Amino acid sequence: MAPQKALGRRVHPLTGREIHYIACRPVGGEAAVASAGEVADTVWATLGEIPQYVPYGLFEPVQRYLDAALPSQLP
Repeated sequence: MAPQKALGRRVHPLTGREIHYIACRPVGGEAAVASAGEVADTVWATLGEIPQYVPYGLFEPVQRYLDAALPSQLP
């Protein structure tokens, strides 16, 4: 992954950990969990699939970025 833009940071409301959100672009290789103690899994998902993985909603700056950057899956 190649970092493209910092989207924001916050203290995660469920874990209390400081989280930094970075928009990246893939440059090769396979997605994998680097820290099993912090991340349960990785998955490539469409914008419409995100709610099944994050049912409580995304951090608003991340949602705005994805809404602008990804094509809509609506007919």
